[in-house]
Amino acid sequence: MFKKRGACETEEYTIDFGTYTHIGRRQQNQDEIVMPPDQAPQNCKWLLFAVADGMGGHAGGCLASGIACNGLIDEFKSYKIKQPDNGPLSISRYLTEAFIRIDRVIRLKGVNDCNLEDMGSTLSCLLVTNTHSIIAHVGDTRIYRLRNGFLSLLTVDHTFVQDMIFEGEVSPENGHTHPLRHLLTRVMGTREALQLVDCRIDTLKIGDTFLLCSDGLTNTISDEGLLKVLSNQSRASKTAEELVALAFDKGATDNITAIVVKV
Repeated sequence: MFKKRGACETEEYTIDFGTYTHIGRRQQNQDEIVMPPDQAPQNCKWLLFAVADGMGGHAGGCLASGIACNGLIDEFKSYKIKQPDNGPLSISRYLTEAFIRIDRVIRLKGVNDCNLEDMGSTLSCLLVTNTHSIIAHVGDTRIYRLRNGFLSLLTVDHTFVQDMIFEGEVSPENGHTHPLRHLLTRVMGTREALQLVDCRIDTLKIGDTFLLCSDGLTNTISDEGLLKVLSNQSRASKTAEELVALAFDKGATDNITAIVVKV
């Protein structure tokens, strides 16, 4: 188990954030996270959060998700130095380019080691600025936003089942139990180069609550269950812990990770 909490004041908002991750009923936790420091600098312009879920066997999954998160941290540091005053659109474009570069690193690791040729990772990141939330996403880890009592899924699962739902071949209700629900159509790494990265820019509002999570959480807890826990007035770290504990109690077999960010 791992948990972390922190808080930061931007020029416009106070941001409370916390995370909790649990191995679940697996032998190894292949989920990785990106979080700001426990005590982020006051009046910071950007806060970066991310969740990655590795795939490709024990060694490969951990390595891929670790490369994804560490690569994102390095890219973010580099961007802050080179482009300290750029706006949301420029940041979004850079995140897309960063994802492509990280994908290349993971793929080359697999090319050079036959034991790692199928490794890959999902990666979903949230960048909070003074005025906007910026998302970049690949895979089936998810980002939600609770605003004015309504829970919205801000990402789309890159899975065969989600494509079938779009085509009307499978109902959303049956998608949660479909045998192909874990097969990804887009991922960081593996043999095919990443071509597309989903990005989204939204205006930040006081009262917004964001949830970044691995599928170990969302495969177990319904949207109604997520809404109930996220609506409480607890600190972000406590909310993240409650979500993970609920998923485990409901029988989650996969690794379970939640990051909660409250504005």
